[in-house]
Amino acid sequence: MDNKNINFISRQLMRSSTKGYLSTEFCKKNKEKVKITHLKKPIPFSSFIMTAFDYDGTPLLLLSELSEHTKNLKENNIASLMFYEEIKNESFFPTFNYKKIRFRCSYEDPMSRPRLTLLGKLELTSSISHKNRFINRHPASKLYANFADMKMYKFNIIKGHLTGGFAMVKWFEKDDLIYKITTGFEENEFGVMQHMNEEHQMSINLYANKLLNEKKKKNWRITGIDPEGFDIRNGKNFNRLIFQKSLKDSKQLRKEFVLLHKKASTL
Repeated sequence: MDNKNINFISRQLMRSSTKGYLSTEFCKKNKEKVKITHLKKPIPFSSFIMTAFDYDGTPLLLLSELSEHTKNLKENNIASLMFYEEIKNESFFPTFNYKKIRFRCSYEDPMSRPRLTLLGKLELTSSISHKNRFINRHPASKLYANFADMKMYKFNIIKGHLTGGFAMVKWFEKDDLIYKITTGFEENEFGVMQHMNEEHQMSINLYANKLLNEKKKKNWRITGIDPEGFDIRNGKNFNRLIFQKSLKDSKQLRKEFVLLHKKASTL
């Protein structure tokens, strides 16, 4: 696996994640609240969070100002964010072959599957696009996303570390994990997505059933589009379809959706 490819598949591992694990440093106020001020060394605090992504792949988080992790961030906004494979993709991360080592096991060891940890700085974002991308990805969040204590954050990547299974490890720079060409997507994504969901339901179902082998036959909806692919959801079921070739401009989307429809129709 060459470096260019491993950068791409690691970004797709990240983009296909709907949740992650955020680790922050326990702040002074939290230490006082739980009465552990006698512990002088930094204390890590891990939280379960939901994730969305900007067009370039930057993680987007919706966090409550009342939560422990957000209080921690106000004192130290450097954190780590870990993703574990949610959608299995053996073309990117093949199943470990235990036969090679003459070992038998009745299940696949979770440690043989990929996970990606990011180091970065969290900062508030007032972008309407960021909030919309998060809500479209997580429809239930519409219930509380506009509460006064809920704020959108960008996770600005500093470094990344992939453990892609046994003997597949790499450290990344920020530029390895960010896709820089995003022309027109912020302006056009929501219009294209609305058009597809309202006028081309049959095509979306074809993408899900034929290209992603999803068992749910109908009522799939596109929840987000970026230059490298798009996300679909049917209730609790979530998946991601990656374009055969990454796009340079949102004007290429119509042609790409037509080509995918033709491909799915032949299967």
